[in-house]
Amino acid sequence: MVQNANFSQRSADGNSPAFYELTGNVEYRYMGNPAKDMAGWGVALQSGKYLPGSTGLSGSVSQIISGIDSKAGRWFRFSFRGLPQDNFEVTEDDLKMKVAYFDHVHGDVAGGNNGNAEYDAKAKYLYPIIQQARTDLSVNGVHHIGGAAVWRNYAVDFWLPFPQVNELRLSVEFGHGAPRTSGATEFFVTDFSLVRISTPEGTTTPATSEHADSLPRGTTIPLGGRWFYDAKPGETTPPALFDNSNAGRLLYHDSEWSAPFSGNMSAVLRAGQKDLGGNIMKEDRLVPDNVTVRFDGTSMIIHTHGIPNHPTGRFPEIGFGRNPSYIQEQNSTYYIPLDPKINPSHFVTTTNNSNHALPMGPIGIAVNGVVFFNPFDMGNTDATDLMDLCCGHPNQDNQYHYHKYPICVNSPWSDEGKAHSPLIGWAFDGFPIYGPYESNGVMAKDVKAANALNAFNMHYDEAHGWHYHVTPGMFPYIIGGYWGTEDPRDSHHGPPGGGDRFPGGPGGGMRPPPWGFPPGPPP
Repeated sequence: MVQNANFSQRSADGNSPAFYELTGNVEYRYMGNPAKDMAGWGVALQSGKYLPGSTGLSGSVSQIISGIDSKAGRWFRFSFRGLPQDNFEVTEDDLKMKVAYFDHVHGDVAGGNNGNAEYDAKAKYLYPIIQQARTDLSVNGVHHIGGAAVWRNYAVDFWLPFPQVNELRLSVEFGHGAPRTSGATEFFVTDFSLVRISTPEGTTTPATSEHADSLPRGTTIPLGGRWFYDAKPGETTPPALFDNSNAGRLLYHDSEWSAPFSGNMSAVLRAGQKDLGGNIMKEDRLVPDNVTVRFDGTSMIIHTHGIPNHPTGRFPEIGFGRNPSYIQEQNSTYYIPLDPKINPSHFVTTTNNSNHALPMGPIGIAVNGVVFFNPFDMGNTDATDLMDLCCGHPNQDNQYHYHKYPICVNSPWSDEGKAHSPLIGWAFDGFPIYGPYESNGVMAKDVKAANALNAFNMHYDEAHGWHYHVTPGMFPYIIGGYWGTEDPRDSHHGPPGGGDRFPGGPGGGMRPPPWGFPPGPPP
């Protein structure tokens, strides 16, 4: 429902994104360093930009959404992708996302609202979420610092309080910023989204779950394991293939119903990345079938092009690091057992990979089709300090992957640590991998006594069964070994002794890529 969702279209004056209104201390520009980051365009909220004599800096980015039909459903989800820099600060927790409700038909023009009557508004304060992430996730960063300064999804679910509401204003706003004598402290905003969601069952008040809509909506058809198809009226057979068009009806059931692949099956292959044939892309290309899924009774079969559906670093790293690899489109198929079994002979990896408990190369897959690797780089050293701002990078085969908790994979959820984290993927033994939280304010790595994580990053509860949790800043980060038995068809492993091989090192004489950088203005 949002126009110019990724902020790439400019307004007529060229200084702001088309269809948005900017106020106060904000700036429309490329999100990050264009020589280092492949993040696209957005708006920087500048809480500390120096202005002579200014106090209490503030600003906002907003868009009006017209033509809302309450008869089609009154529940919605507003989300955006944001990145708080480490030094971004406001007082009084004054950073929020907000939805304002209007009646464009019955408004009073004389009242100064341009024909709109503003009925009400709902705001969600985001600064406490950022502060909590700085406490919990800082160790997920480079050299165990800065892990909260990454891209993540922020979302709020709301309902139309009156049937007369036919127009919304979606905004991200801040106030009480502190002036500085130099520099700026910024919060990056991009990828606005507004989608209609199901009415939470048996409620007329906002949903309490931070992960799921009210699911299922129809009749559930078992697919195997914890998977179900949410059938439409009259359907008796599930689709043979799940893709972006029906991902919202592919449901997973643990403590709640969720649709883990929803919003995660399409991606954009960016200019400067390589296609399947190894050609460097000259312009962006949408890949709607980046991830597809089918079931054969014993396995969930995931085919992926391996393209991340979030911002990434710019690879090869030119003058900033030592990774000469590209992000390249893949053609990979992985098999996830639907009924995983514990392997009585399983064993845990050592801190230097001397026992090769986990193979090099892929060891699992996230819900967005990007694979997980073990904790090690070439030479069996810790690989987690070589990541971009979404906690990934490509290896020598140009395969983008994660060695640690990829916070960007929260999309389409907003994991704020208020409940058990959502599912983010699977190990190749079939056991699910969840985010870092066990319960409200409690990280799984900090759980003690009987239900503490074992050395595999695994534990058991009645709702989720045996499952892994990622452990930010704590080895082995994702999993410490296969708790179960890997499907032999998933042996897509890298070279012995190292999964990431980066020849050349810093200053290795790499030339700028042929498409040039920094990138020009958006089309």
